[in-house]
Amino acid sequence: MRSSASLHAAIVLTILSMIPLASPALGEDWAQFRGPNAGGVAEERSGAEYPERIAADAPARWVVSLPPGISSPCVQADRVYLTALEGTNLVTLALDRANGAVVWKAAAPADRIEEVHTIGSPATPTPTCDGERVYVFFGSYGLLAYEKDGKPAWKTPLGPFKNNYGQASSPIVWRDRIFLNCDQDIGSFLLAVDRRDGRKLWETPRPGFPRGFSTPVIWSEAEKNSSQVLVAGTLRLIAYDPADGKELWSIGGLARIVNSTPVLGDGLVYVSSYAPGGDDGDRISMVPFSEFARENDRNKDGALVLAEIPEGPFLSRFPQIDADKDGRITPAEWSAMEKIFEAAHNSIFALKPGAGSEPAERSVLWRYDRSIPYVPSPLYHKGLVYIVKDGGILTCLDGRSGKVYKQARLPAAGNYYASPVAAGDKIYTISRDGGVCVLRAGKEWVVTAEGKLGDTCMATPALADGQVFLRTEKKLYCFART
Repeated sequence: MRSSASLHAAIVLTILSMIPLASPALGEDWAQFRGPNAGGVAEERSGAEYPERIAADAPARWVVSLPPGISSPCVQADRVYLTALEGTNLVTLALDRANGAVVWKAAAPADRIEEVHTIGSPATPTPTCDGERVYVFFGSYGLLAYEKDGKPAWKTPLGPFKNNYGQASSPIVWRDRIFLNCDQDIGSFLLAVDRRDGRKLWETPRPGFPRGFSTPVIWSEAEKNSSQVLVAGTLRLIAYDPADGKELWSIGGLARIVNSTPVLGDGLVYVSSYAPGGDDGDRISMVPFSEFARENDRNKDGALVLAEIPEGPFLSRFPQIDADKDGRITPAEWSAMEKIFEAAHNSIFALKPGAGSEPAERSVLWRYDRSIPYVPSPLYHKGLVYIVKDGGILTCLDGRSGKVYKQARLPAAGNYYASPVAAGDKIYTISRDGGVCVLRAGKEWVVTAEGKLGDTCMATPALADGQVFLRTEKKLYCFART
């Protein structure tokens, strides 16, 4: 039975859900990472046709130069929002949707720039909008809110975070609140703040979830008037009560690091996760600490420093195993990572969410464990699920059964960080090298056009009103059908 405080919060949420948000000026938006509920599929209210080919030499409505960053475009009404690292400043940019001109720019009050992966960026999380304001997250500072004219609305400092790869999970807006997942090597948490003033509504610790980069999604059951916040992380997917942050259920079977975001479709949740060492036949295992220390703890102080780790799979992972970042790996830290490696499993699976008490494992419809992407999120589109793995291997599966319809290599090979997105019968994929493929969606998908951007691309495109907003390392393009 719920506490009176929890019941009160649920009543407040129900009342607030009846209050309409400001209406956008245009027909379609892409107001968060991967668009509506992170699904990667454009709304089709306007019936707009999307471009047949995307390339540096293809006609663009406009193209502008940008400072570096790998956050994806957030599109709402007459604005496009992005974040970037300009010199030593982390900035939020508001561009005119019609021509790409910078309308305003605001610098985050960060005293430091967080450490990030060698190919990462401190401007990775994607902004989100609610029709009134834009909300951004920098791991170097925290959450910030701006009015449409660029005037600061509020700020909520967070961190510093214990993750040498940097923060990448994006904030999402739901009713009166903003959810943000902050997984790090120690001290992980899921946060809800009031979107009106940034006040913390609740903060739920996530022990056992070291670094992770997945964005939360909302699963709703209309007939029961219930919603859940789904968060994928190390080894598990967890559902939380949006009213108070209480855990409702969880399911295991995930990788040791989760980069991709779950997607919803036809009443199911599709969860994909991959990390090195999680495939059968190619697993990374750790010997007990006592055995490893006997060989390598040269000063016999019961801990391991970087200079004591020999060449091998644990040398590069020293910062990850050293959860508290004190420069020493303790037996407890070693054991925690040993258990994660043992339990990790790379796969994509389809799950029928439950209301709470029923074991979620019984609700798994299927699992598939081949050619799983490292970073890109899956795409659910018209009953089919698409995943794209490094090397350009694209797999199409049946959403209800997991049956593989087609698996083949795209013309654009290389690594993939941007997630596939869809509009109408078109699917767009972009490799890190800037190779773009446009596909005709279907069980026997077909590549209909190829193009090259001539620049690095790690940001997922935004689709709205027949326009494709695509960010590369140096530019932002707006493509539209001519």
